[in-house]
Amino acid sequence: MPPPPPPSPPPAPTVVSRKRSLPSVVWLVPVIALAVGISLVVNSLLRAGPHITIEFRTAEGLEAGKTEVRYKEVVVGRVDAVSLSEDRRRVIASVRLARSAASLAVEDTNFWVVRPRIGVGGISGLATLVSGAYIGADAGVSTEDRKAFVGLEVPPFVLRGEPGRSFVLRAPDLGSLDVGSPIFYRRTRVGRVVGYTLDAEKDELLVQIFVEAPYERLVNNRSRFWNASGFDFTLNASGLTVDTQALTSVIGGGVAFEHSDQATPGAKDEAEAAAGTRFWLFSNRKAAIAPPDGPPMRLRFVFDQSVRGLSVGSPIDFLGVEIGEVRAIRPGYDAQHKRYPMEVTADVHPLRLGAVRGALVEDGGGQGPAPARTPDQRRTERRELNLQLFQRLVENGLRAQLRTGNLLTGQMYVALDFIPKTRPARLAMADGVPEVPTVPGTLSDVQPQIAEIVAKINKVPFDDIGRDLRATLAQAREAIAKLSPEAQQSLVEVRKTLDALQGSLGKFDRNLLDPDAPVQRNVEQTMTDLQRAAQSLRVLTDYLQRHPESLLRGKPADPPLPSLENAR
Repeated sequence: MPPPPPPSPPPAPTVVSRKRSLPSVVWLVPVIALAVGISLVVNSLLRAGPHITIEFRTAEGLEAGKTEVRYKEVVVGRVDAVSLSEDRRRVIASVRLARSAASLAVEDTNFWVVRPRIGVGGISGLATLVSGAYIGADAGVSTEDRKAFVGLEVPPFVLRGEPGRSFVLRAPDLGSLDVGSPIFYRRTRVGRVVGYTLDAEKDELLVQIFVEAPYERLVNNRSRFWNASGFDFTLNASGLTVDTQALTSVIGGGVAFEHSDQATPGAKDEAEAAAGTRFWLFSNRKAAIAPPDGPPMRLRFVFDQSVRGLSVGSPIDFLGVEIGEVRAIRPGYDAQHKRYPMEVTADVHPLRLGAVRGALVEDGGGQGPAPARTPDQRRTERRELNLQLFQRLVENGLRAQLRTGNLLTGQMYVALDFIPKTRPARLAMADGVPEVPTVPGTLSDVQPQIAEIVAKINKVPFDDIGRDLRATLAQAREAIAKLSPEAQQSLVEVRKTLDALQGSLGKFDRNLLDPDAPVQRNVEQTMTDLQRAAQSLRVLTDYLQRHPESLLRGKPADPPLPSLENAR
């Protein structure tokens, strides 16, 4: 069988050219979406500000993607994430600030979480109960950038740019003051306490206060501040006076100030106090407006009697003026006389003596301007002048004496008074402290006299006097029993006479008080006559008031009666 014929070659392909069609419109959608997304990203990057981190103690109220950052109630950022620190002791909030708020990322900007708080100044942050907590910001003024911040646990009480002025008060203790306590001027709130620190070097507290505008102009060189917390009781001759600023100061403490007549040396009287000026915080208003006391002087008193009723803080009195207070009381020992005197140490203020100090102390004021002196030289000179002052007073008869200040409580005080006819003495020095001579108190003089009177009374033989009196009464009883019958008869007649006299007095009472008695009728007639006489006297008085000339001319004659013919 013959092989099949080979296949014929395929026909040559024919190239036909076609016109290319345009892409589908569907492909435009992702392209447009991609362009929009790129524009949004670029716009977000252009509008986004710096990224910062803020550390807080807890993440209470913070939520990533929701918690806002506000400056003056304007949203300037948002929390991106909240995480723990590496030591797991604090939380770190990552915040993306707006581009317009990039200036907040500087060195001294403060951040804090705004949430409802209850403090001395009142309740704050109530709006966050609805809107939720947010991070508050106080813009700094530094030019150095910063990315990591440590947030405040409490909001600052004074924001930068707030109108007003800050001052510092020096105080021995804080009392009941706290951050947020109000500042009063004439019982009007003008500021608040914004902080306090302890100065370890000077051993005192520094209280920072802020006086709001426009009241900061009231603080000047004559301003005196005092602690106005609670009630201030004053008992004097006018009675009991209770003084307080406001109910808020009673609960949470407060500070008040007013102007004193005493100006600070070296300053203009009416000049406004500059920001940061330091003032002393007094314990009460009385101490604040009092003249300056100056540095105290230490004195010592030795009493040979009990000091019961005298305590630390008891006043030192100079002729009725309080010039100091007791600082220490301790018993001593006199080995020579085998006695146990009581040693009292006190701080007195010589400047409170006023003109007395100026009259007795020679300070060289009339010798021209004093040369410049160091602080140690001034302290030494002041001590010498004070010693000279009390030496003159002691030479003039000044003595210290314990006296009772209150008979009900038994409280005592040390009185510095001039005792007449006292023995001459001088101001002694004991361990570098001047010692003022003392005299026994008035109560210690009365006690021996009372004891002497009691001793004399005890010497009276009351038992013998009682026995003699009993014997005398017995003898009198026997004498009366032995009276003669005639005396007894006389007593019976005297009794009858008294009975008759009593009957006569009864009849007299009946005759006098009986309405039908002649005496009663005579009295009534007399009263009637007196009434008529008074009426006639009244008529005469009225006539004289109308016709005073009748005292000189007499009463004119009555006009004649008309005749019958004229009447017709």
